[in-house]
Amino acid sequence: MNILNELVNGSGYVVTKINDLKKFNELRRVLIKKMNFKEKDILSVRKKISNMNNAQINRMMINLLSLNTASEMMIESCKNIVKEVSGKKIFLQRRANTIFNLPGKNQRRQWPHYELMSGISPYSFVLWAPFHDLEDDDGVFYYKNQDSIKMIKSEEKKGLVNGPQILKLKNKLKPTKLKYGDVIIFNPFILHGNKDFNSNFTRIACSVRFQSTLMPIMQKNSDFFKFYKIN
Repeated sequence: MNILNELVNGSGYVVTKINDLKKFNELRRVLIKKMNFKEKDILSVRKKISNMNNAQINRMMINLLSLNTASEMMIESCKNIVKEVSGKKIFLQRRANTIFNLPGKNQRRQWPHYELMSGISPYSFVLWAPFHDLEDDDGVFYYKNQDSIKMIKSEEKKGLVNGPQILKLKNKLKPTKLKYGDVIIFNPFILHGNKDFNSNFTRIACSVRFQSTLMPIMQKNSDFFKFYKIN
């Protein structure tokens, strides 16, 4: 499969395998250490987070601020994918996002949205990978390129960004099933989000944004991106 062609002219997203699982394993290990957990297995960590209150979760997130190598580790674990779509010289998000989604109603979740609305350029891409298998409906749903752009343009005509039409998308698609070692890459026009789900375990994932240095970064500047060269 030509990943770049699928991202631009096809569905807009691709599920594939992480190139270097050993490096991704190390990212997960470092993440758990930075969260100050004595537990080393991801299942125990996920269960413990599910029982935390908001103050405890916020303290854990503060601890993660010192993890300033996650972006590079994520890119290096997927470097063949990144080189195929953006080349060796890229603008890389300075701090990768560690994402926690707790089970149950009214918990932390990603409302339906698309990356372009946050100001990144149309030439950027997102890597998103879970730190464990995704069970049931605890993953992320993705609308295909054509459907996403149609809805974005429909709202644009009404002067809206992420209005009622998009926010109601959460009940219409099943989340994409991923196993540990899978990664999804998608373009910034793809509408995506996650649903409420019932489980004893929190969903934990990592995402990072990047683009070729040959393309303009537009609104985002060096506060958000840094230069990175892949070997």
